Amino acid sequence: MPDQEKEKIIVCGIGNTLLQDEGVGVHVVRELRKLPLPASVEVIEAGTMLLDFIFQLREARQVILVDAMRADGPVGSIYLVDAKELLRSQTDQPLSLHQVGAVQILKIMALEQDPPPCLVIGIEPASLDWGLELSETLKEKMPEILRVLQEQIRRLSSS
Repeated sequence: MPDQEKEKIIVCGIGNTLLQDEGVGVHVVRELRKLPLPASVEVIEAGTMLLDFIFQLREARQVILVDAMRADGPVGSIYLVDAKELLRSQTDQPLSLHQVGAVQILKIMALEQDPPPCLVIGIEPASLDWGLELSETLKEKMPEILRVLQEQIRRLSSS
């Protein structure tokens, strides 16, 4: 598909919603769907099944992955990381806590000649205990996370 035909920005939330903050990406995209978005934005709730959506991601002009990310910052920290940088700096340490995480999917997509650019929005988790809801800390951070995500969508939509 020629680049000019790739118009979609795909925002993909990943994570395991059975483990509190591990599911933050899914919780974020559920909240994002309630907000007005440009027509060019597609929101996907991939959960732990990111591999199932790889063909959709390949068709995007830009991908934004939202996921829990341990980076030793304060709980609730929001990290904006270019996927190319992640691929350069990653060893075999997983970025996310799922079986097939974001880095593995990015490596698969990078096997293509021209994968879409990808921004990873990572959120430092507070709790990975069993539970269907986010920790109180990340619940309180949700408006800020959504604001950062919307800013990135606006920035990418205008470029």
